[in-house]
Amino acid sequence: MTIVGKSAQIEKALSLLGTRSENNLEMDHQQLDVRRMFVSNHDLVGQSLKDLNLPHTMGIIITRIRRGDSDILPNAETTLQFGDRVRVLTGRSELASASKFFGDSYAAQSEVDILTLGLGVAAGFFLGMIPIPLPGGIILKLGIAGGPLIVALLLGSVNRIGKLVFVMPYSANNTIRQLGLVLFLAGVGTRSGYAFRETMTQSDQGINFFLIGAAITISIGFLFLFVGHRFLRIPFPRLAGMLAGFQTQPAVLAFVNEQAKSEQPNIGYSSVFPIATLTKIIFVQILLTLLA
Repeated sequence: MTIVGKSAQIEKALSLLGTRSENNLEMDHQQLDVRRMFVSNHDLVGQSLKDLNLPHTMGIIITRIRRGDSDILPNAETTLQFGDRVRVLTGRSELASASKFFGDSYAAQSEVDILTLGLGVAAGFFLGMIPIPLPGGIILKLGIAGGPLIVALLLGSVNRIGKLVFVMPYSANNTIRQLGLVLFLAGVGTRSGYAFRETMTQSDQGINFFLIGAAITISIGFLFLFVGHRFLRIPFPRLAGMLAGFQTQPAVLAFVNEQAKSEQPNIGYSSVFPIATLTKIIFVQILLTLLA
């Protein structure tokens, strides 16, 4: 018998089943074989392994899931995502049917569903334009940033609605994210470059504003990292991602990802960025209304 699991679970199973054997069964491929396959079948996205019940319905056991750069040890509650690379253990004669079942298409990993993307963006723009009345006569709008963000969070949490799958493949997601970062930085640079130069060269207080802004940003950043790492014991890569989300700066996240080479910064960023963005959108509108 070949046992797959965490170290503590394996030792517990050994004490119940017997003793460790020197025979390496995973090297014997006469009856069973192992292959990695891509999940590109839209019908499987969002489905849990418990619901699929693959060992009984198809004689398939998934021993590992490769999601992006992370390896996942699956359990009954694990859900499959579009672009997952699953390690399948099944009979040699069943490999072809297993490949067809999962889709196993490498090309599909870079495809973007234009229909679901367009529906999500349109719904986000529509939500962002809806006026939200607040006490005191304040009218709030989420805008083209907050609206799509809310819709993306909602659609990402449900994964799919009927035949419509709202989860983007990892490789396509990463490509769009990098392209979006380049466009964002280019837009900020071209729009702010002239004003920045005029402020620095024409205004008597330009350099002072620059130094004060830099000092405030650096001080808050160091304080955030110090308190989070020293007192809250948050792992530093995740904490750095949280700082990027707190400042709503994807450029900082790109730098942290390059240094950390793990998914921890992305986890920290995604946990903070939506709240920070919505807070800024709402707070700025309320502040402008009160000061007007």
